[in-house]
Amino acid sequence: MSKTNRLDWSKQITLMNERIKNFQANPGQEQLDAVVTELKAYAEAARSGGIEIPARFTVN
Repeated sequence: MSKTNRLDWSKQITLMNERIKNFQANPGQEQLDAVVTELKAYAEAARSGGIEIPARFTVN
């Protein structure tokens, strides 16, 4: 994955949060698997340098 800008990073966080909320609202193996997969992909991208995580993030 190439370096992403702040907007792409914000969208990624929003998607992860939505998956977590979906799991909380309807706990099940499918929702849990989606959350875990999303978090692993994000962690790997951060570890490999494929995504820039801002030192400070302000939500508007």
